[in-house]
Amino acid sequence: MPDNLMKIAHTKWRAVATCARLMLIAIAAYLFVAAPNAAHSLEAIVIGSDQDVLDITLLGEQYEGRGDKLSIETAATSDGIAGRMTVSAKTTGTNPNWVVFALNNPTDKPIRRYFMAQRYDLVGSKAFLPNLDSPRIANITPSLGFRPEKVENESADIYLLNLEPGATVTYIVEVASADFPRLSLVSPATFGRKARDITLFNGILLGISGLLAIFLISIFAASHKGIFPATAIVACSVVAYLCVDFGFWHKLFQLSAEDNALYRAGAEAALAASIVVFLYVFLNLRLWHGWVALLFIGWLGCQLALVGMSVIDAKLASGLARLSYLPIAGVGTFLIAFLALRGQERAWSLMPTWMLFLVWMFGAAFAIQGQLSGEIVVLGLNSGLVLITVLIGFTVTQYAFQVGESSLGEDAGQFQSRILALDASGASVWEWNTRRNEIIAGIDMDTALGYAPGTMRANIDDWLKYLHSSDRERLRLMLWMVRERNGGEVHTDFRLRRADGGYMWYELRAASLPARHSRTSLRCVGLLRDVTQQKRMQERLLHNAIRDSLTSLPNRELFLDRLHCAIIASKEKGVRPTVLFIDIDTFRTANQHADLAVSDGVLLTIARRLSRHLGPVDTLARISTEQFAILLASETEPRHIAMLAERVRRSLRSPIKAGGKDVILTGSIGISVYDGEQQGPEQLLREGETAMYRAKRSGADRIELFKAEMRGETDDRAQ
Repeated sequence: MPDNLMKIAHTKWRAVATCARLMLIAIAAYLFVAAPNAAHSLEAIVIGSDQDVLDITLLGEQYEGRGDKLSIETAATSDGIAGRMTVSAKTTGTNPNWVVFALNNPTDKPIRRYFMAQRYDLVGSKAFLPNLDSPRIANITPSLGFRPEKVENESADIYLLNLEPGATVTYIVEVASADFPRLSLVSPATFGRKARDITLFNGILLGISGLLAIFLISIFAASHKGIFPATAIVACSVVAYLCVDFGFWHKLFQLSAEDNALYRAGAEAALAASIVVFLYVFLNLRLWHGWVALLFIGWLGCQLALVGMSVIDAKLASGLARLSYLPIAGVGTFLIAFLALRGQERAWSLMPTWMLFLVWMFGAAFAIQGQLSGEIVVLGLNSGLVLITVLIGFTVTQYAFQVGESSLGEDAGQFQSRILALDASGASVWEWNTRRNEIIAGIDMDTALGYAPGTMRANIDDWLKYLHSSDRERLRLMLWMVRERNGGEVHTDFRLRRADGGYMWYELRAASLPARHSRTSLRCVGLLRDVTQQKRMQERLLHNAIRDSLTSLPNRELFLDRLHCAIIASKEKGVRPTVLFIDIDTFRTANQHADLAVSDGVLLTIARRLSRHLGPVDTLARISTEQFAILLASETEPRHIAMLAERVRRSLRSPIKAGGKDVILTGSIGISVYDGEQQGPEQLLREGETAMYRAKRSGADRIELFKAEMRGETDDRAQ
């Protein structure tokens, strides 16, 4: 019996232990489930009256993804009592991040501190899709006392915290941004003093950059070289970036401070684009192959597109602009090193500044990734950017009035190579000095024209006497215009008389070069190139374009042009032009076995025979291989026209000596007279052709007059 009782008691004890374990598990499960909405007791941050600045980013507790409500246990007061507080999000459904911290004032005096978070902080802002200007704190709730007062500020979210003597207050901060910002406590006096100091420092940096931009633009007005506006663009981009970073941009143009993210992205993209422009212009990359220029233009277009993209998506534009500094650094370093090794002076002069730019880039990269922190980092980067701009300005300024630099910005060796190439090209140096009123041509000009050495060095009036009379006044007028404008270019061609009386064509390309000692005295320097062969070729091409190359007769186009003029004249004078369309019968059959020279001789003979029947205002043209056309403007009487056509037909029947044989040819002739019904010269010529084919169908060696009823006919070639 006692054994049974013991067993029953033991069984009951085991049941009780099991229930206890289950209760402990249930309690642990409840605590685990309730953990997202509750937090353990905070450790208060002790604030002394001598602590003017304190970074509390890592001293508080951060909560992420806890929903729209946060319930926490407050920090214990001096008597060890801790309470609970629950805060709801300012806007329902936002699921914000939260920061919780507690402050303790152990002194016997009230403490006032600014609780602040910068709306933009370069440090830790990231390279791609960076954290740009945006609100950081949506709300702040204390565990006791009044809600902190918000201090108006355009660059930071600031709240004034008041701590009574001996008080411990817990604060719940609702974060407005996706990432946790850097939070700090600053005394109002320290904040005001630092704000004044930073404003002064920022003003100095802006003043230096702005004056440098104005200085470079002014130099461009005195020395028209592309490197100065290119450098001024860099300086202006730096000024724009600093204005945005210092919070001056929206004040300067009366814009909204809420759009600072847009302005910042645009300024960063513009700065990157300006560096690309500067590299292209300063290193004279336009002298390279054309594809290099196209590549840089495309690259610049992409950089400028980022400026426009900032309006659409500021974060993406800023991220791409920051990433674009990598190819800028790589390509720029390669180009400067490559050109420096080739001896280019500009590349050597830019090398120290570019090395400083690379150091600045590395520092900026470490800062935006959060590996460098502190206000001194941002101030140092801004100062470094201004220093780089100043050094670029100093580097470029040495080329403002440098006379020894070639027009292409090359070193002495390359310039000497161009001189040798000029000598080998056969071009002659031409110079006009307005002070001495003298024109000097190279001694090779004297040799080419057959004159004694020194002949082509004379005052302007004597030199112009060697020009053709048709070209003399034109060149004199161009030189006069250059003198009146105190500069300019001369691009013309003219004929110079040789010693034997003939003429040679020369092309002149020259530009003015103002003298250093006087604004009224200038020199015009250029090249004279012999273009006689090109001119003759142009004349031949022009001749062949409107005349037959074998017979030198007008071709179809010139004939139609003259026929058009005759039709216009007929409407004014009442004289109707007449067209004789002539086709040589059996020409191809008769010359089938003859060589080309014999056929050409026959055609020349036919052309000479036909030309004998023309008046001074008539036109004979070769329309095709064996077809000719005559425009009669001297004869208007039908009887005289018929007699002329008969004479033409008979002249074609006369035997022609060719290749030791007599060749007998005949011609079919069509006559068309302008009666006002034709739409133009083409139709009048076509009517003569139609009449010719009517004569050919009626039998060879005939003459046919075009009649109105033939207008619907189709000639044999279309059948």
